[in-house]
Amino acid sequence: MFESWTRINPDRARRVKHTGGTRRGDDLQRLIDASRETCPFCPERRDTETPVFCTDLIPSARLARNETVLFPNKSPFGEHHGVGILTDAHYVPMEAYTEETIEDSILLTQEYFHEVYQKDDSARFPVYVWNFLPPSAGSIVHPHIQVLLESRPAPIIETLTEKCRRWQQEKGEGFWTTLVCEETNRTERLIWANEDLAVLASFAPRGFREILLFLPGSASLADLDQGQVKTFAWALVRLLKAYHSMGVGSFNLVTYSPPMGTLPPAFPFHVKLISRPYPSGIYTNDTGFFERMYDLWIIDTLPEEIAQRARAFFPGGACLNQNRLRSL
Repeated sequence: MFESWTRINPDRARRVKHTGGTRRGDDLQRLIDASRETCPFCPERRDTETPVFCTDLIPSARLARNETVLFPNKSPFGEHHGVGILTDAHYVPMEAYTEETIEDSILLTQEYFHEVYQKDDSARFPVYVWNFLPPSAGSIVHPHIQVLLESRPAPIIETLTEKCRRWQQEKGEGFWTTLVCEETNRTERLIWANEDLAVLASFAPRGFREILLFLPGSASLADLDQGQVKTFAWALVRLLKAYHSMGVGSFNLVTYSPPMGTLPPAFPFHVKLISRPYPSGIYTNDTGFFERMYDLWIIDTLPEEIAQRARAFFPGGACLNQNRLRSL
């Protein structure tokens, strides 16, 4: 059986991280200014420097919803691989994103997935990822997300499906129900929960300042209803403000989704965020040989601390009713 370990060492966070003697904000501003001059995602270059869809697949050259624009990835590394520009603005600080921007990106992504599925019904596994700034592996500063609809699930999705089914058979209730009930009882890693949403600092993180967000009772990313999309956007905007308050300058967001049209799904749609190093000329990388070669994750921040700091950005007092959760 596949296993992955996490070891948490708070002393690691206190190590000196050399940044070449410059202030972090100076490096970031230089990156923003230099990249703006040739950015292919800015409105004045977008139509000439981004590719268009094949009309056999998508009737429009590009899909658009308000400022969000979606088109095929010029260098795809998966099936039906698209890129979504989030805003006209070349750079938006993470604490300044709006719920409307996040909602537009999800709703436009859903439109893309359903258009593709009509032409290729073998493509059922949706992916939505956001790499924010170069330390997250984002090659372009301009705010954008990447989406894929694939015919085969990623290995982690296969593992999640199998383990969740096994848990249901052995325990008589869903793993995610058990997880939220346990975390609401313990409280120290709980950030926010109600009947529609649970936000937790991950007990065994695979990345720095890892936060888990999931929607109880949800199915595929492609099949979230408008209320679930709004709930996701509401929570994500608050988590980005929380990250900013912690001094985070870069992050990865990844989604874990059941396949389209699967009811009941083996697990609910959920999201993980991890922080990455602040953009600087030179910085200490946040992964080493344990992570890259041994699949053993060395983390420098306690999940309970992350939960305490992120909790301040959510309305106080709300907690998931466990009897209500078990009925979902």
